[in-house]
Amino acid sequence: MGHSSLAEEYNHISDNFWKLIEWQKDQGELYDSHYQKTYQDGIFDTKTKRLMAMCGAIVMGCRGCILGQTIKAIDEGATADEIMEACSVMLSLGGTMAGSKISIVIEILKEKGLIEGNQE
Repeated sequence: MGHSSLAEEYNHISDNFWKLIEWQKDQGELYDSHYQKTYQDGIFDTKTKRLMAMCGAIVMGCRGCILGQTIKAIDEGATADEIMEACSVMLSLGGTMAGSKISIVIEILKEKGLIEGNQE
């Protein structure tokens, strides 16, 4: 894709997504407000919400969402073990199709040095 890291790939996708939200003006502001509120601490803390979103992204197969939610979960303090356990649940739920998407999560963990692996 021409990006040197998965984090850069996510930033590119995210920048384009938020350009659309910005373009929508009032409607975009409503979406942004909802988005920000959704991920604030509530009954579940922000980290847990990001892990939940990562799992949903894996099941739906949205690469940008997988990248973003995994990175944001890490930023909120999710450990490699927490992420891997969530991925285990998704593998149980989604089988090999989820497993192929979980490989994206594994690559992010490797890239960030949270697990060992071949780093390019």
